[in-house]
Amino acid sequence: MPNIKHGEDTHDTQAAHVLSDKDVRHFLRKYYYIANEIALDKEYGDLFTEDGVFIMGNKKATGREAIRNLRKKVWEEVPNRDHDMVKAFSHGNHDDDTELMILGTATWTYHEGHQNVGDWAAHVKLEKGEDEGEGKGKGEVRARSLMFSDDRESIHAKKYNE
Repeated sequence: MPNIKHGEDTHDTQAAHVLSDKDVRHFLRKYYYIANEIALDKEYGDLFTEDGVFIMGNKKATGREAIRNLRKKVWEEVPNRDHDMVKAFSHGNHDDDTELMILGTATWTYHEGHQNVGDWAAHVKLEKGEDEGEGKGKGEVRARSLMFSDDRESIHAKKYNE
């Protein structure tokens, strides 16, 4: 994984540009870079707070280690994926980008090489470091919760029906 520096673009997405908080924009770029890389389970878990919650469909994990384990299982099912953000909306106050709705598209590639493309949505609650004493630097962003939903049942059913 490249060394991702604060403020550096890591995933080509226009959606993050509409958000006012540069730390949140950086987090989202970093998140989708790591989310699309199979070998980055540790780094993926580190994107969440210690007690962070990750929900994907009917699967739920609480805490970094459980989130890493769930991610490993998901990658076993679909070994290649590419998520792109299309739109990001802050919840409530336009100056507060710590609660977001994100819409996007994804391409999933299965073991046998078949691909499906579909839409997804995520509800994200972020936590931003205020000082160095919390284990995260000032401005560092981590996910408190991320609920991810896609049209997975109909999208992935195409895999077997085509």
